[in-house]
Amino acid sequence: MVCEFLSSEYKKKLMKLAEVEDLMAIGYTKKSAYNSRLVGVISDERCEKLIRVLGDRALPIIEEALREFMRQVEELKKEVHQSTNQKSLLY
Repeated sequence: MVCEFLSSEYKKKLMKLAEVEDLMAIGYTKKSAYNSRLVGVISDERCEKLIRVLGDRALPIIEEALREFMRQVEELKKEVHQSTNQKSLLY
């Protein structure tokens, strides 16, 4: 559920934080764990499992992602508000 909202940037950060053993614990082989860690690509399903395996180690990344998401929501609110105000001036 959390990973559906994470950008690839934050998923990559989680992958870099994870040890090969962490990735193996969620279903990667040793070779695929090394390769996936280099590329930084992970499915949402495995990302969710990785967050559980990482536990408290993942929290700073998740919190940073949440703050960024909230910043983007606030920016969108401003844009929508400005757009609404401009439309009302036309009528």
